[in-house]
Parts: sequence; structure tokens; C-alpha cells
Amino acid sequence: MSSKYRRRNRGQKKLKWRWKDETDNRLLPQSWADKGRIESPEEDEVQLYAIQCRAGLLLEWLVNTRTGKLLRGPLSEKPGLRVLYVTADGEHALMKELDARETDDSWKPPKQFASVIAKDREEVDPVPDSSQDCYRRLAENLYGVD
Repeated sequence: MSSKYRRRNRGQKKLKWRWKDETDNRLLPQSWADKGRIESPEEDEVQLYAIQCRAGLLLEWLVNTRTGKLLRGPLSEKPGLRVLYVTADGEHALMKELDARETDDSWKPPKQFASVIAKDREEVDPVPDSSQDCYRRLAENLYGVD
């Protein structure tokens, strides 16, 4: 292999975690909402409440950074959670991927799980009108927010 070939391909490969679903979306357990950490919003931040989660695997792949093509893998895996956070009015949301802990037959959130997070307004996405009422009711039921 010539050194010219190696130079041309340098920096085009990177290890990346990719998500694989293992369950459907489900309501966040009340115990997670009650025991989770609460972040206080600063100026220009909004508070978001965890309302749904989905368990899955985070799979580590070697990826071509230029094309996004998976080159090799999965090389390793770890349990993960996707958590949907919404504003109290249900109008904005954010999805976060978190590492999980496996216990017996279920997956638990990380020990430092935040059930209420604070994010800059520009980091959250608008929620379609058709889902806003449902999200608002779930936040009310889990956290007692209005």
C-alpha cells in the first residue's frame, strides 16, 4: 500500500454510535419522573419534562465521515434510552439519547437521569398541533404542571 493512498484516506473514518429500537414508545414511569434530577432554567431557556421513553441499543460502527456509509460493525453495543421531553404547554419538544442500565428484565435510566431539563429555546423543536394536547396532558399527569 502506497503512502499516497494512506494519506488520501486519513481522517475519513470515525467510530459513531447508531440507534436500534428494541421497544415501542411508552409512558415514562412515574418513579422516573419523581426521582429524576430537575434542572433550573436560566434566562432564554425553557424547562422540558420527560414524558415518554423507548429502549434500544446503541451500536458502535466505523463510519465514513465523508459519505456517512457504515464501513464495519457493529463493533460494540450498550443499552440505551430515547427520552422525549416537552414543554409544559406541549408546544415544543426535544429527544435525547441516554445510556441505560440493564437490570433483570428491564432497562433503567442512568443514575443521574434528569426528568426535567432546561434548554435554550433554539435547541427545541415545534410540536405538531395534533400532538400538543396529548403532550401537555402527559406533563400535567406526571409532574402536576399547568
